[in-house]
Amino acid sequence: MRASILIVEDHDTLRKALRQWLEVAFPCCYVLEAASGEEALPLVRARAPHVVIMDIGLPGMSGIEATRRIKSSLPATHVVILTMYEDEASRAAAARAGASAYVVKRTMEIDLLPVVATLLPGQKEPETKNCHRKSLIRITRADS
Repeated sequence: MRASILIVEDHDTLRKALRQWLEVAFPCCYVLEAASGEEALPLVRARAPHVVIMDIGLPGMSGIEATRRIKSSLPATHVVILTMYEDEASRAAAARAGASAYVVKRTMEIDLLPVVATLLPGQKEPETKNCHRKSLIRITRADS
């Protein structure tokens, strides 16, 4: 069974750029997308992704609440919070909800791939040779 990653991000441009980046970095994984916590929960139940990359500031249900629900129903699924919030209260809330890691969008081009690689089964290092980090950086700065 192929490993899978679910991206939960409400900004379409960033979500699509993340998907392309992750598909290149982890070619053996399925990469799924959701624009909200409400959209993510049925996908999680149906597909049981190994890793969920979750924004905190989502419309409707927050990423913290979605993380709590995912971990309650599928404790083996790893949730990586990917957010612009750098405060300790947000980090603590994510940890209480069961997040496996917390990555700030400002540093994601450096921090995200190694974190995801450690959480995927059998994954050692992400494939970075063909990853176009500069285009992702441009998109995230314009979309933040």
